[in-house]
Amino acid sequence: MKIKTSFMVCMILGVLVAATPSRAQTPQAKADALLAGSKWAEAAAAYRQILDVSPSDPAAWSGLGQALQQLKQYDQAIAAYQKALDLRFRPVLHSYFIADAYAAKGDRQNTYVWLDKVAELGGSGTFRQMALSAPEFVAMASDPKFTAIMEKMRPCTAPEYRQFDFWLGDWAVEAPAGQPAGTNLVTSEQSGCLLIEHWSSAAPAAQTGTSFNFYDRRDKKWHQIYLDNSGNMGAFPPMAGEFRDGKMVLLTDSAATPLFRWTWAQIAPGKVTQVAERSTDGGKTWIVTWDSVYIKKK
Repeated sequence: MKIKTSFMVCMILGVLVAATPSRAQTPQAKADALLAGSKWAEAAAAYRQILDVSPSDPAAWSGLGQALQQLKQYDQAIAAYQKALDLRFRPVLHSYFIADAYAAKGDRQNTYVWLDKVAELGGSGTFRQMALSAPEFVAMASDPKFTAIMEKMRPCTAPEYRQFDFWLGDWAVEAPAGQPAGTNLVTSEQSGCLLIEHWSSAAPAAQTGTSFNFYDRRDKKWHQIYLDNSGNMGAFPPMAGEFRDGKMVLLTDSAATPLFRWTWAQIAPGKVTQVAERSTDGGKTWIVTWDSVYIKKK
């Protein structure tokens, strides 16, 4: 028997736990083995036995949903997936499973509702490819609603991911008075999902650093993690923030003291300012600790 797409996604993403000598005799391992062996009815019964004892076991609800879907008991499968969701178990994956079950059931409206939830939760990559290739979705391939959601699920193509692109380039960095401060190469990596900064300070400091900058659609914020060759892991705490009023503004955790704020702005083609500030009163007042101008190299 050909294993259906939802089960394959489950296998790929690791919801099923392979039986090992230490787990071989556990009820969960037995149920997982039945599911992996395409023994759908027996697997469903095994998961129900687990849930009779542990009704808040999200993995058992997930396995039950998969078994029921293979048995074409779609409404019960959806209810089981919803239980896993209610227990906050892999929300992207189980939202996809619900969409897949609705598609198999022929309920296009709810399929789109749940596929859109997958997109909103940040599901892309594997989920998009599985939806495009799953037989349950073939009939929807030409539907504008389906294609729009597939575009939404395309990794890192939403406008928000391009908000920091003005920082991309090979830069000479100067202090406001014009003296050299260093160089910075900022590149786009991972198909536009990540900006990587490669900083080198001017002599004699010999400081180098690398930052990873990315947009997280789950919290709708930009994040930066910076590490340098000083080895001081606490010197540059992680920052998060947003692009507003033409500026990228990132801050450290508001619960920490002092509070740091970094601001980037494009002031002209090929010219960007970068300013760092520090606050010791919770953001009421700020002191500039770094001020620089980026000039793109020819």
